[in-house]
Amino acid sequence: MNYIGMDVHKRFTYAVVKDEQGNDLAKERFDNNKANFESFLKPFAPEKTRVVMESTGVWEYVYGILEQIGYSAKLANPAKTKAIAYAKVKTDAVDASTLADLLRANLVAESYVPTKEIRNLREIVRLRKMALKQSNQSINRLHALLTRKGIFLPKKSLCKTSINFLLKEIEKQPAIKGYLEVIDFHKKKLAEINAQIIELAEKDAQAQLLMTIPGISGIRAITLIAEIGDISRFPAADKLCSYAGLVSSVHQSGSTLYFGRLMQQASKALKHVMIQTAWTNIRLLESNPIKEHYKKLEQKKGKQKAICAATRKLCTVVYAVLRNKEKCRYS
Repeated sequence: MNYIGMDVHKRFTYAVVKDEQGNDLAKERFDNNKANFESFLKPFAPEKTRVVMESTGVWEYVYGILEQIGYSAKLANPAKTKAIAYAKVKTDAVDASTLADLLRANLVAESYVPTKEIRNLREIVRLRKMALKQSNQSINRLHALLTRKGIFLPKKSLCKTSINFLLKEIEKQPAIKGYLEVIDFHKKKLAEINAQIIELAEKDAQAQLLMTIPGISGIRAITLIAEIGDISRFPAADKLCSYAGLVSSVHQSGSTLYFGRLMQQASKALKHVMIQTAWTNIRLLESNPIKEHYKKLEQKKGKQKAICAATRKLCTVVYAVLRNKEKCRYS
């Protein structure tokens, strides 16, 4: 068996090939393109070769090339690859060699590799997040401009009344027109993205199941699917809660056990949409388990701890719906 460690960079990759005894078979630096990867890997048959690379900002491109030419690769979690992070001598050659040795010893701390379909969903979900952020920034900047000019809107938000009011001020303040045009552009772009996501939700069986949970729209359903990926990688609901950063960190030494704050190494995007959905459940007029759980803890623990507990309960519901492929039973 051949073991290849790849230190992947934006424009080039440094690769080291080792045999089962740890002897170097090949090492080379080459630019990131399909032809170079094919040329380097040609002497090593795919069925007798294992590849590992770190999960960096450009891993998807290289991973895609390897898939196309028939090689499967493991993705190493940089946060857990201490042999590289704490090395005194740190070069591309050393990093690639260390990765190959870890792979040879079966000690690679793997990162989850989502399917191409999930990666595409994540791209459109992140595009929506960026468009929403830019829209809010433009609105906030307009409000700041109006405050500096001493112009106060009849309504806080940019509703029809406020926009009509601003249209009368355009001739006096040309910058206002520019901001309104930018806001209108972002609004239309966001509407286009939302329409695409909703269309995806209508065709996705998992999204349809998630939408039976109160508070989960088509957009939130697709966001959850994109961030969770393959639900089977979580053997229990607690594992999904941990991935979403909804469980306490645990420190143990001997007989001493200490529970700290919520875990920081988590999917922030998943945690955000889970908390949003939990608040939606709480604000619903109808009674539901999430709302009841929150109300029960609010008086004793306070709002912050109560919403964390309610969100964790919601996370277990999401897990059950996806794992069992059943509609939400309390909807």
